[in-house]
Amino acid sequence: MEVLFLGTGASLGVPMIGCTCEVCTSSDPRDKRLRTSVLISGNGENILIDAGPDFREQMLRHGISGIDAFLITHPHRDHIGGLDDTRAVYYAMGKKPLQFYAEDFTLEGVYKYYDYLFPREGTSDYHGAPGAQWHRIEAGIPFRTEKHEIFPLRAMHGHMPVTGFKTGNLVYLTDVKSVPEQTRREITNNTVLVLGALHRRPHHLHFNLEEALKFVAETKPRRTYLIHMSHWMGKHEALERELPPDVFPAYDGLRIEI
Repeated sequence: MEVLFLGTGASLGVPMIGCTCEVCTSSDPRDKRLRTSVLISGNGENILIDAGPDFREQMLRHGISGIDAFLITHPHRDHIGGLDDTRAVYYAMGKKPLQFYAEDFTLEGVYKYYDYLFPREGTSDYHGAPGAQWHRIEAGIPFRTEKHEIFPLRAMHGHMPVTGFKTGNLVYLTDVKSVPEQTRREITNNTVLVLGALHRRPHHLHFNLEEALKFVAETKPRRTYLIHMSHWMGKHEALERELPPDVFPAYDGLRIEI
């Protein structure tokens, strides 16, 4: 199974509009961060986690034309802002219905923002709407895509629930401020953990770097890759040097095998 990090930035991306800090003006390509999303590929199936505002650019950048399953973590715009562009995937795949998996609270947000594409009653008068099948999932109850078993996990984004995902030895948790014990138990010394860490100062909705590293020390995964980072995290090169062994800052375009 391969994981391709399509985007590793927070909601405003890096560089941030109008910012001239050393990160936003860095010439290191690892400091250029689109909004957070990953592509999981294995057994002839492509699984995308979240389709944010940079979805179109991410698909074009990596030559991706087929997505077999879309997993959505929560309905904030930096995670669903690219859903309109899934129309192109629908056409590229010969109008094969797109398969989406989300919890009810996420579906409510999708229906609100994209009622012209994905109306609650299941039909749309908009001629460009993609064919789509939305599968309701629930944290703690496994489900299957065509070729993978997925275990949805509960985490909390402040007071808002957010869906994490586990498949094989991969655990994916973004936009988290707290993680319940039942989810922590899913992380073992064989786990490759992908974990959100916004920046260094405290935040009421996200792990900062200190909290993320504390979580890693408590759960002891085999390897950890940090995502959803803002420019306030600092430059990739400096961050990489200060992290403990087996904890790595992910960057756009990074590929890892699991």
